[in-house]
Amino acid sequence: MLSINVSELIWTIVNFFLLYFLLKHFLYTPVSRFLDARQARLDEAKAKEAEARAAAEENEKEIEAGKALHREKAAELLAEAQRVDAERSREAFAEAEKEAARSLEDAHAALRSEQERERASLEGDTPELADILAKRLLGEEK
Repeated sequence: MLSINVSELIWTIVNFFLLYFLLKHFLYTPVSRFLDARQARLDEAKAKEAEARAAAEENEKEIEAGKALHREKAAELLAEAQRVDAERSREAFAEAEKEAARSLEDAHAALRSEQERERASLEGDTPELADILAKRLLGEEK
């Protein structure tokens, strides 16, 4: 039959608790501290990563806002340049028209002056030309 030895039972219990306390002190506690420290480092790294992502997103938003602002400024500058160019073109065209009108008026005046001078020249030569014409018509000498 089965018998229970009390001294063995007590030594087994003592060995069990001794082994429990030794394992707890030398194995479980250091491993637990190591795991806790490792988890703390991981949590800290995750927090830093989240902060870095948030900062990167914030920077990206600021960059996009800056790009939009620069696009608006560029569009304004382009519109202003086009307006100034159109105004200068109109001014240059108006100036060219005025210059052309002056040149045309000068040409007309020069032509009238030349016509007057030729008329005066022809009026002075009219008697001679009439005489030459009459001689030719009558068949006299050339």
